[in-house]
Amino acid sequence: MGHLRHGAIVLAGVLMAGIPTAGAQAPAAPAPAVSLQPAMGPVWPALSAAERGQVMKFAEDYKGFMSKAKSEMTFVHETEQMARASGFKPWSSRITKAEMVAGSRWYAINRDRTIVLFVVGRQPITSGVRIINAHIDAVRIELKPKPFRTSFDVVLMDTQTHGGIKNYQWVNRPLALIGRIDKKDGTTIWVDIGNKPGDPVFLIPDLAPHVDKDFRSRTMDEVIKTDELKPIFASTAQEAVNALQAKYGVTPTDLLSADLQLVPATMPFDIGMDRQLMGVYGDDDRLSGYADMRAIADVKVPDKTAIAYGVNNEEVSSWTTGVESAWFGTLMAEMISAQNGGTYNDLMLRHAFANSQALESDCTTALNPLFPQPQDPIASSRLGYGLVVKEYGSGKQGLSEYFAKVRRIFDDAGVKWQTHSYRAGYGGGTIAQWFANANIDVLDVGVGILSMHAPIDVSSKVDVWELYRGFVAFFNAPGQAPAATAERRP
Repeated sequence: MGHLRHGAIVLAGVLMAGIPTAGAQAPAAPAPAVSLQPAMGPVWPALSAAERGQVMKFAEDYKGFMSKAKSEMTFVHETEQMARASGFKPWSSRITKAEMVAGSRWYAINRDRTIVLFVVGRQPITSGVRIINAHIDAVRIELKPKPFRTSFDVVLMDTQTHGGIKNYQWVNRPLALIGRIDKKDGTTIWVDIGNKPGDPVFLIPDLAPHVDKDFRSRTMDEVIKTDELKPIFASTAQEAVNALQAKYGVTPTDLLSADLQLVPATMPFDIGMDRQLMGVYGDDDRLSGYADMRAIADVKVPDKTAIAYGVNNEEVSSWTTGVESAWFGTLMAEMISAQNGGTYNDLMLRHAFANSQALESDCTTALNPLFPQPQDPIASSRLGYGLVVKEYGSGKQGLSEYFAKVRRIFDDAGVKWQTHSYRAGYGGGTIAQWFANANIDVLDVGVGILSMHAPIDVSSKVDVWELYRGFVAFFNAPGQAPAATAERRP
């Protein structure tokens, strides 16, 4: 109670500053204004010409990467090429203690859909690691195992959705077909139709305004129903079969064991005359994944082993390549065993997790200048204000003491950051819960974007740059030895 009273007296002193009491002489000048909000603002105006050049160059690299990485599988493929060029070597459970030297660089891939890059630190892995995690799947339309339907001689594709989309946004839009077809003989056929110049594309046709009066009473959710998301594949059934056999040597039966996705054929582009914004399919959340992988490529010899983790299936459910899979825990166990010359037990892994720190990075919804109503203008993130620390409320945000540590890391490195929380009744979740359940300190970060879960997301180049800088700072921050349990208590 004494603390509360003292705080009230201090606050009263601040609010009364500059107001003279009876008989007292008025101050010569008014007291400086006191702000109740942390200082935040647009990052771009404060940058030097050289820094602006770095922002633009990073954004061009990102757009080039995302023009190829339109699925979790292509993200993993492109990241593997980038990792090899940066000196990372493929991980194996047979790696020895002599190879696990500080600064050694490794990568591991799970079923072509999940990837980890890590740089071994000076301290043992059991003393804790630093993890930055992002999901690398994005909302999309998928083909069903028996995808072809003929309607009035036109061959359509039967589909299902991956993640929450607004169906009407995918109509009358050029779509590309990407993914893999796995045949019984063990061979994999990689498919990419619609992304290269001259390729045919696929399209879901809409009704003309002259003939749609019987459909105009539909609600927004039903303007286009999910079972109406049927793109045109070909004009005739025979030519459809012929095209599959000629291009890929497969038959419709082979599609029973395929992972095929329909994604926007549109390539990344700049938005606005100042070119500070980007329109990119899959920002949520391959944007965070790219910043993560670029950041770890710039890490040399960290104190704590640095781990960049790109995981699949956040938009739907975990499965074998998602965050709840045992794959990542197994990889950590192998790393500990290798570093200890083959010695390993479960307690080592539990201690490693307990001593670790993680950032779970995912995009959030920035304040929309056209539709600001759902957002709290004071609490919401804004385009161009830097990376976002997400405060989603009880059970969905990091502990205050861990947030304080991350704040110091960002501030010491000069990283520009802001916070985001939702208006009551709105909001989303992330996969940070998995790390928390593994007894790892975790904080949600990311960037704010517009048009989330649309075929094109809108992001700020400077926000992506600050996210990357924040990741580099986190990986490179000095690591302290883990405190005993008793020392952590008040």
